[in-house]
Amino acid sequence: MLLAIIVILWNINGVILCLLSGALSMGAFYFFIWRCMEKVDSEKLIIELNFRNEVINERLEGNEVSSEKMLELLPETVIDKRTLETIEIHKLFKSLDYTKTFVGAAHLCHSLINPPESIELVYAKQDAFCELAANVNLQKAIKEFLVGFHEGEADIFTFLNAHIHPMTAYGDYKKAMRAIEKMMTLVKKIPQPETVYLDSMVKTIKSFNRSITRELVEGPVYRTLSGLKARSDKTIFNPGLRFYPTRLGIGFWGPGLSALFFLAGWLIPFMNPPKALVLCLLFTMMTAGGGLYGLLIKPIIDYETAILPVREMLLESNRFGSALEAVAAIDELLSFVRFAENMPHPTTIPEITNESSHFFVARGLRNPISARDEPGFVPNDVNLTNARMTFITGPNSGGKTTYCKTIVQNQLLAQIGAPVVASAAMINMADHITYQAPSFDSLADNEGRFGTELKVTRDIFYSVTPRSLAILDEIAEGTTTNEKITLSVDIMNGFLAIGNNTMLVTHSHELVDRFCEQGQGQYLHVEFKDDKPTHKMVPGISRDSHAHRVAEKIGFSPLDIENYLREKGYKTEG
Repeated sequence: MLLAIIVILWNINGVILCLLSGALSMGAFYFFIWRCMEKVDSEKLIIELNFRNEVINERLEGNEVSSEKMLELLPETVIDKRTLETIEIHKLFKSLDYTKTFVGAAHLCHSLINPPESIELVYAKQDAFCELAANVNLQKAIKEFLVGFHEGEADIFTFLNAHIHPMTAYGDYKKAMRAIEKMMTLVKKIPQPETVYLDSMVKTIKSFNRSITRELVEGPVYRTLSGLKARSDKTIFNPGLRFYPTRLGIGFWGPGLSALFFLAGWLIPFMNPPKALVLCLLFTMMTAGGGLYGLLIKPIIDYETAILPVREMLLESNRFGSALEAVAAIDELLSFVRFAENMPHPTTIPEITNESSHFFVARGLRNPISARDEPGFVPNDVNLTNARMTFITGPNSGGKTTYCKTIVQNQLLAQIGAPVVASAAMINMADHITYQAPSFDSLADNEGRFGTELKVTRDIFYSVTPRSLAILDEIAEGTTTNEKITLSVDIMNGFLAIGNNTMLVTHSHELVDRFCEQGQGQYLHVEFKDDKPTHKMVPGISRDSHAHRVAEKIGFSPLDIENYLREKGYKTEG
């Protein structure tokens, strides 16, 4: 009997411990998401960045969020701006952007330019994506919320951006407050999500209800000696005047009604007519004064003492800022779902890891920009694992650059929690992503093309770690062939020693032969069939540049030159 009691107690304790452990784990994860939101809020993308630089301009219809402007303003983090321009970040943004709101588009653009470095956040976004993609009812509710929010979003940003005039500010103020009220009403209709990320976003929006700023939005607003106060914040020791967002207030309606009363007393009459007429004229003059005050003076006073202070309180409110960020994060997730649905090729949520060295493995990888409009886009399998160096050879217009851009673009999608355009993928988080494309010297460079490009290679070399992805499109250009090969060998051996993933695009098969002889790296080249590129990357080294094909394509082959010279009379027969 005693033994049975001990066993039961032991099992009960085990259950309790399991429950406590689960609760603590869930609590820890919620805390992590909260900290992530707090970090986002501290950056104040929507509020502070927009306040300083107006990254959302509701007046620019069709171009309210500019990826070009955000790229210029945001700092470099995981991926540098030169690389972002090289991989066509603005086209990638447009390809991925199915957002319903301005804030969602800004958040998506921010993610692409400054991808998160936390793998936990990526996992949370991936889980939320899967829930949203699978739950049609939740997806519908969130879409209705976002569409409803967007209907008043321009009014919110007209107010936040101070695109208002003192004489017409009452209407803008009331529209903005109604739009915020609508946001808080609509969010109640979203069913509770199961994933932590989505649930925390919804709760973040709802948490704005528990702030004093929310009470000011709901009204009424009182002007006191210590600033604006909500009704719950006003005491008998801190009296205030209620703010009415209208031109004609008590100063007009009070005397006006009195004038009408005495006018009736004079006309009917139910009081002494001379006295009624005098009082009617007196209150009529007061009404006229109240009307002039309401039309000309009151709007300016209210603009300075009530409307602008409410705007400042919204801009300074952490909960309001976090609520807008949460709306943006939800919209970004829905955009990922729409992107996957509208892509005419397989997409997948990649398996993301955070190992000590970078790798990228994908089956049927396609370019997220070009493949959207090309049903026949040729896929490639990618295996950047143990080799650490990948040499890609082949002619121009064969697809080498597209292949490299495709890898970087999908790496970026993976690191923001979005699906990649592949049938399967396993990708390690990169701490630095860089792409060196050919550049040319400027008047400011004293070293010429060779020095200009070598500086870029130098900066890349000193910035990478074993967890980095570096793509080099020709290096040590602008010098003799022998010097180029010798220096390139030293540079590539340096990258090999670091241990990062390095891809080199080159026409120099002699350079690649050096590493092939040592058994270092992997070698890919553009596949050709019937003297035309298939855009497939296959193992091997290309020793034919197919320059004649490109020359014929652009009309500058030896035969074209010959015909031109004969046609112009510069060369005769024989």
